[in-house]
Amino acid sequence: MKEKLNRVFDQVKPSPEGRERMLDRLLQTERKGKPMKKLKKLTVIGIAAALMVISCAAAVVTGIDQRLIDYFGGGTQVEELLLPGAMAVDVSTEDNGAVLHITQVLRDRYNIAVLGDFTAPEGTVLDVEGTERSFAGFSLDDEGVLFFNSDGMPVGGEIADGYAYTCRWRLLDDGNPKDNHLSLLFHLTVPEGLKGELDIASFRIAAEDPWMVERYTGAVDLLYAGNWSLEVPLPQKDMGYTQKFDQNVGELDGSAIRLKEVYLSPVTLMVTLERESDLTGADAKTSMRWFFALDGEHFAATNGYEPAIDRTILTDRDGNEIPLECIGGSANLANLKQQYYPFRLAEAASVERLQGGTLTLKIENGSVDIPLDNLVPVE
Repeated sequence: MKEKLNRVFDQVKPSPEGRERMLDRLLQTERKGKPMKKLKKLTVIGIAAALMVISCAAAVVTGIDQRLIDYFGGGTQVEELLLPGAMAVDVSTEDNGAVLHITQVLRDRYNIAVLGDFTAPEGTVLDVEGTERSFAGFSLDDEGVLFFNSDGMPVGGEIADGYAYTCRWRLLDDGNPKDNHLSLLFHLTVPEGLKGELDIASFRIAAEDPWMVERYTGAVDLLYAGNWSLEVPLPQKDMGYTQKFDQNVGELDGSAIRLKEVYLSPVTLMVTLERESDLTGADAKTSMRWFFALDGEHFAATNGYEPAIDRTILTDRDGNEIPLECIGGSANLANLKQQYYPFRLAEAASVERLQGGTLTLKIENGSVDIPLDNLVPVE
């Protein structure tokens, strides 16, 4: 049973400690009050020097990089939608002759997208093209993901603790897959959110040893050795909107499920659900069905027989469906009955277009349409 859960966790990529903690939480009796947080390492004084940050100059974005525009759907309208949450930066670090250079950052409450370039010495061939293997990103070091306030001190406990985030490096098309350069996007999701009341000025990207993975065997090959971990400033504006609910939206494994909040930005949908009963005495299958309640593909795999249908459908006020990509959810660490389900809008959309639209949720065998008619800007 534990091995099966571990294979599922591989999809959301928690830290090893986080994987065990999540497994323990899902299979044990629910605790009262707020669970204890993992202690953070505080050896980050002078982190800029330790991480060889060469430069860090934040500026107002005057134009969005075309690669970022294409990632969120393409077109001039996408650029306009991204501008409020974007920041131009100039952050780089070098190791073993190669440089990781970060140029733009985009954020809302739950997601951070970081655009960068990895350049090895002239003559190096970073061969990431082929049908037998694919680029799998950088490895996380012992520190993982850390956030810092405006005084440069770690923001601990409230966010990015243990398994409460998912992250992924994506390889972007740069026109030449067999040269010494990679065009990259780092996408971080924090299901508990970068709340406005928190002083969060920057975060650290852990980036060691980029690697490749064999498509069929899962074998790992090192692409280039080194450590390019660095600290990146964050935009301070949340470009999202929210609508609060307390509405029954179905039943799952005998427990009523209530919708608590919908958050929308031009690039993110976050749905917060709460189950009436806790998971005390629940088996692994019941726990994982709750964890993946709105993720059609993984919910079907957990059931073992149900087809992978779309369990979350977003339509605009004119009835047009907005394509969604499920990122992978997380439990509320302070309330284990509550679950966060984040989605990326495959095509960026204005919140004005979504105001008056509909969110359709399919919990187990039921379906309910939720009017999005009271979205208000995040304070």
